[in-house]
Amino acid sequence: MKKPNFYYLSFPFSIVNGVVWGIGIVSLPLLAKTTARAGLTFAMLNLGIATGAIVWGHLSSKFKLNNLIFTGTILSFLAWLAIVLLNGKFLIPLAFVFGTFTASIFTFASVMITNTYPKELWDKYIAQMQAFMTFGTVVGLLVTAIFPKAVTGLPFLFLAILFYLPFYKHHRHIAVHHKLHASLLKPKMHFAELFNGYFHQNIRWKHFLNFKNKSLLLLNVQWIFVLLAPEPVYAMYPLLMKKAFHLSASSSSLVYALSTAFGVVLFIAAGKIAKKRSPFFTMNLGTLSYILSFLLMLTGIWTQFFFIGIFGFMFMIFSWAFISTGMNIGVVELTSEKKRGEALGLANSFQSIDNVLGGAIGGFVVASMGYPVILYFGVLFSCIAIILSIFQHNFKSENYAVQKEKD
Repeated sequence: MKKPNFYYLSFPFSIVNGVVWGIGIVSLPLLAKTTARAGLTFAMLNLGIATGAIVWGHLSSKFKLNNLIFTGTILSFLAWLAIVLLNGKFLIPLAFVFGTFTASIFTFASVMITNTYPKELWDKYIAQMQAFMTFGTVVGLLVTAIFPKAVTGLPFLFLAILFYLPFYKHHRHIAVHHKLHASLLKPKMHFAELFNGYFHQNIRWKHFLNFKNKSLLLLNVQWIFVLLAPEPVYAMYPLLMKKAFHLSASSSSLVYALSTAFGVVLFIAAGKIAKKRSPFFTMNLGTLSYILSFLLMLTGIWTQFFFIGIFGFMFMIFSWAFISTGMNIGVVELTSEKKRGEALGLANSFQSIDNVLGGAIGGFVVASMGYPVILYFGVLFSCIAIILSIFQHNFKSENYAVQKEKD
């Protein structure tokens, strides 16, 4: 059977990603209305994605891949329809349900590639899939800039169902979870988020508790604090922009879209810096940029020069390229080839956990103490991460020496 055209096959994955992180990131907090509910909604969405990734991963060993992808897409549409119709008291649990169903798309994005195309194309297509999914996010944000309502997600999810129908015949088998070859885990690959279908099945908490590799242990702790720093801001983004910087929902969507689009370009720059200097330097550069972004947002609130605060948020988006790139490559460099999948799976798990905690706690903090408080915490957590990086640096040389002996 002729292999399906990758560019057409990537459409349903890009569309669902665009609804979740493009339309959802703006419309869901607006439906929540209060900061506490917005934070819980964001938390439940991410908890659903984290839970769903594990569930769908296990289902892939029992059911055919085409049925899982198609079912996940239809359930995502139905869950979003329920959000549109029943978003009052049921918004928070429905966000969890929607996250659980959409996790099928994130889980099978890389699995679909390795089960459809020859091994020599995996590098190219996995990188391109991440780029297309990010493009979907930008499109979703631009759509909400025109009409920031949850109902706009329905036609896109319906299109995702239609786009996958022609490819249904290509995946009539139980997914084979191939061992990803080493080239996919080299520094040139910066998008570990796409590997959920593999790494969520390779979570080994003992790697976090393994005190022999002190450098990796400290890097994981640093990663936890870096992830916590911006999560409350993401959780209630349109409410923050409206209340703190007097920006409308449509304008907020446009700012987010432009920031995300430019942030993709910065991944290339971050990769070059990591190669020239080190991934740890790159991650620290992004963390320092986080601190600057939070200070800029605070300045916008204090001085009433709201454009400074808006630029601060954009700077926060830009910083992520350096942090994500530095962390992923850093984990690869600090672990043996055999353990990389497990170590990256653990790092992705921390990201899911921090998304849940940051959203849930941040919403209540803002409700009781105001928006500046989450920015203070952002500065604090980022500073802790920088301090941890100093200790991590002291163990790095020792880890490299051990790694060279193993190699």
